[in-house]
Amino acid sequence: MKSNLIPTSALACALAFTAGATALHAQAVAGSGTVSGRLTDAATQLSLGGARITVAGTSIETFSATNGNFALSNVPAGEQTLVISYVGYPEVRQTVSVASGETTRANIDFGSETVQLDALVIEGTAVGTARAINEQRAALTLTSITASDEIGNFADQNAAESVQRLPGVALYRDQGEGRYVVVRGLNYTYTNVQLDGSSFAGADMGERATALDVVPNDALASIEVTKVATPDMDGEGLAGIVNIKSKSPFDFDGTAASITAQTKYSDITENFGYKVNGYYSTRFGEDGKYGLIISPSIEKREFASYNFETGGTSALVEDPSSPGDFYYAPEELDFRDYEIERERKSLSAGFEAKISENTSAFIRASYNSFVDTENRYLTRFAVDPDDITAVDEDSYTATASRISLRRLRIREKDQEVFSLLTGGESLVGNLKLDTTLGYTAGKETRPDEITGRYRPGGAAQTITVTNGNSLYSAPTITQTGGPAFADPASYGFQRLDLANEEGKENSYDFRLNAKYDLDLSVPAYLKTGFAYRAKEKSKEAEEAEITYVGAPNLAASNIGPGNYPFLPIVRPSPSQLKDLFANGTVNNFERLFEESEAADWESDENVVATYLMGAVTFGKLNIVAGSRFEFTDFTARGNELDLDAETVTPGSASRDYTNVLPGVYLRYDASDKLVFRASWSNSIARPGFGDTAFSRSINNNDGEVTQGNPFLKELTSENWDASVEYYLPSLGLISAAVFHKNVDNFSYETQIANGDIATGYDLNTFASDSEGTITGLELAYQQRLGFLPGPLSGFGVLANITFLDAEATYGFRPGEKLDFIGQSDYVGNLGLTYETKKFFARLAMNFRGERLREDEPLSGSADQDIYVDKFSQLDLTVRYEFTNQFEVFVDVLNITDEPFRAFQKNDPTSANGPGKRFVQIEEYGWSANVGLRWKL
Repeated sequence: MKSNLIPTSALACALAFTAGATALHAQAVAGSGTVSGRLTDAATQLSLGGARITVAGTSIETFSATNGNFALSNVPAGEQTLVISYVGYPEVRQTVSVASGETTRANIDFGSETVQLDALVIEGTAVGTARAINEQRAALTLTSITASDEIGNFADQNAAESVQRLPGVALYRDQGEGRYVVVRGLNYTYTNVQLDGSSFAGADMGERATALDVVPNDALASIEVTKVATPDMDGEGLAGIVNIKSKSPFDFDGTAASITAQTKYSDITENFGYKVNGYYSTRFGEDGKYGLIISPSIEKREFASYNFETGGTSALVEDPSSPGDFYYAPEELDFRDYEIERERKSLSAGFEAKISENTSAFIRASYNSFVDTENRYLTRFAVDPDDITAVDEDSYTATASRISLRRLRIREKDQEVFSLLTGGESLVGNLKLDTTLGYTAGKETRPDEITGRYRPGGAAQTITVTNGNSLYSAPTITQTGGPAFADPASYGFQRLDLANEEGKENSYDFRLNAKYDLDLSVPAYLKTGFAYRAKEKSKEAEEAEITYVGAPNLAASNIGPGNYPFLPIVRPSPSQLKDLFANGTVNNFERLFEESEAADWESDENVVATYLMGAVTFGKLNIVAGSRFEFTDFTARGNELDLDAETVTPGSASRDYTNVLPGVYLRYDASDKLVFRASWSNSIARPGFGDTAFSRSINNNDGEVTQGNPFLKELTSENWDASVEYYLPSLGLISAAVFHKNVDNFSYETQIANGDIATGYDLNTFASDSEGTITGLELAYQQRLGFLPGPLSGFGVLANITFLDAEATYGFRPGEKLDFIGQSDYVGNLGLTYETKKFFARLAMNFRGERLREDEPLSGSADQDIYVDKFSQLDLTVRYEFTNQFEVFVDVLNITDEPFRAFQKNDPTSANGPGKRFVQIEEYGWSANVGLRWKL
């Protein structure tokens, strides 16, 4: 395995880069100096990021960072006036005396370390809204931001759900809960997730995508979704970059603390859970130059989901009574009842120091644990098309032995993510240096997953399936012959399947940047940097089949029907199955050779990057241009299996490639309130680790070879973006953005007849010969309606929608143009708020249109493709602050019990005619959180 330490040559380059960048710095230009300071709000003591600071009468300006810090270079010596603009509040002017060749603190009349703006008094939910809007205005390119205070104003459960309210952002949900972030309609695997600007390792087994349901939203300062990356950002982020920013002790001007306790209720199970979280932040030392913050969280949630699905395979069956008429009949009918318990634990801490006037450093660590425990009760009806004796548009009848079967799966999925990040920044004259060094480890284990299988005797069963093609309800099953599928006594114990799986990802990240403000007649700078990132990804699985002598049948393990609505029959007993696994006498133990060995692989990916960019401002126009260069070295190791000979041959494959990613970015500030942006850029997305794994299985009996493809090309995208934003004086925003992407080489799963060169067998693998385009329009509006008279002034609105038009071609479907997998034609949000001094309520809806299902491969024909139906979820948040320190809140999620639905589209030539047919429906019910929050 390759070492993941930064190579000596890379480190030498970094040191040489630092020395060279430092050499760029000469003494400050005669007659000018630097002004630095920090902005906080006088009432809340919170730092003000995104404030615009301008030197009156000049074109010199900057925006304050998230922690409120700012620095202005090349400021003429003498008395100068700083003009400070913050959306939603009156402009503030302050006078400073600038010394030539020195750094001057803006220590106006508000203390030695902070410029407190008395005019900017933020109250209630305006805290989060103001911080998000102003930081969005300050961004160089189109960026959507949700701040910590705003996060608390929605009934969201984790970091993924906290960004779903932003324009152009949607979610992939698991069991009704947000897991992956989808940006601008592109598959979630193309979203780059970072922690404080550094690489973040995912815990999901075998996936490149980073699941964010493992991260609670309690310790977050903000989440930024950058839709147009500049050269100083990762080139990987074809859809966008989601940056999770941790809370900082310098977000506060002193000591701050909060504790929240809540109970969580599930409508389906009628069970209660809990969540307790908080943070403590303090500043200490001379002038508060040191800061410490710690934030713990623990949560337990018990709920359920009710699922029915067909397995996605339907056969066209001829009606025996009407030759020539063919109707769709699902070959599999799965009734699935899930009992779920999810537990999250999180602890994050950070220490920061202001070493000198212009130098700071930090170290941050976080640990997140997510345990998902699940019992799945399955009743399956497996129908061979040859066994169907009658079929029409709404039903079919089949007769065969063992049509029904029962299964119980007991699974625990444990995910852990540990992150350690250190770095700092320094301002030396006109030169600003910043560096970070990060390590993240993600791990997922599924220990002793057991599945009990039960089946009836060999006597034939006859069933009739009615309304099997309905899109909005599960079918009904009636039986007219054979062992009764609803009678536990019909089922004997067949076997127990055992699986143990483990996946790991380690990510090492080093970044160094240097920005030099040029002494020209107009504001300008050069910026360059170096980055090194190494990822290790591995997966290992062991599977076995176990049979027993004298194992009890299903009748002896009856635990009742539960509340499952689609097929309410008795369920196997989890405790009895666990006892059988732990204490049973093994009669036959058979390892599934092909499963346990083919799933073992590991991959290394090392990326070295550098960039050069420059910016110049002519009046109101800012122009940025540059290019990023990324070199990728990829190695995959695994096994080649001959299933008949049961031989295992280790093997490996590697490739390296270089990407050049130029870009030009324009920003025009027509006024403090009106901002235009336009850009041309390029980005990439590296293929999934599971898709590129070295894994090859030869099945001589079936004449098939199944293998990964380590030589999949990286996806590339040429991006065109333009946007306009108008910031309303009443703390609001109206914006519109258009974008167009030309995407090449996105990968897909395929089967190539006789495609394996070595054997001549059919080849199941992954290909990347596809291309497509995606064009979109984003519209957003949010505003507090304080200008309305009387009680109506408490209302506020939030609305955004993104329309998407895409088409893609896939090599194995020549002549067809399809949507991108996972892309909806529209995604959006609606929200209505009402707020007084003590009371706040928000009703919010998140919605998206139908899409090609992203967790299933495309089929060989259009009528077998699986689509996810349109979806809308309505949530309510109510808060009441009865003192300055205490507030009570109630969240209600999924008020209308919106289900997950999937369907397929009929072949218009079938007797069913054009339309949709049922594939899956899953219900989650509604849930509620009731809690109490204290803050210092």
